[in-house]
Amino acid sequence: MDEQQILIRIIESGWAQCATVLQEDSGVLATALIAGLVGSATHCVGMCGPFVISQVTSRMEKLPLEKMSEFRRLTGAALLPYQFGRLTTYTLLGVMAGFFADSITVLTKVWWLGPVLLLCAAMFFLVFGVIGLVPHLAGLFPNMAGGNSAGAWWNRMVGDRIKPLFGAPFGWRGYLLGMMLGFIPCGLIYGALVLAAAGGNALTGGFVMAVFGLGTVPMLFATGVIGQYATRRFRAFMAPVGRGLMVVNAVILAMLAFHQIG
Repeated sequence: MDEQQILIRIIESGWAQCATVLQEDSGVLATALIAGLVGSATHCVGMCGPFVISQVTSRMEKLPLEKMSEFRRLTGAALLPYQFGRLTTYTLLGVMAGFFADSITVLTKVWWLGPVLLLCAAMFFLVFGVIGLVPHLAGLFPNMAGGNSAGAWWNRMVGDRIKPLFGAPFGWRGYLLGMMLGFIPCGLIYGALVLAAAGGNALTGGFVMAVFGLGTVPMLFATGVIGQYATRRFRAFMAPVGRGLMVVNAVILAMLAFHQIG
């Protein structure tokens, strides 16, 4: 068997495993996508919106007026290097979470770890949804509600070091910026990582976080196109609906967990 045939076999095997994940874990992947879509509309705009606006502004300022066009404005707002950087970080974190959970299951023979993690993820998303519907509860979960204690720590450790990247967020600089900002402490990401760990293996964990990350892209793109003011108005309209969907998401995850137990 020559090298080309070996490569083809490896690709076929990898594709088969990916297809299996998409088929067997479609429910978990769907909830991850919903979490990304809803979370970006109700949470990420406020947290990551300033980063997006800053990059778009910097890109537009460096573009000569004679080259300005609607296409360039849209591609500039898309911030593709930044988005790919975030997705890379999320996917790697998902792979690590899935691998860690898989290792614990193999070493301890604990069959119920997956359902327990699903229930934990359900609790994360339930809290995220409920504190939006009942604001008085936000004080009980400061990080989930947008508290800044973890964010302040991250800003002290990393924030000052990545400021130069905002000056010219093109190409690899934008990609590196996205990778670094993917580590921002965020309650929504914590819940997604627990969901990734519930996948039970590195491949599923990576898929879960990649799908979650893709779900956050549309709203951040809209933020870059129409600005943070307009997206905040949309956010105010979407917040009750989005929080309700997050509660439904939590119920679906709980049902998946009990199905695995049963």
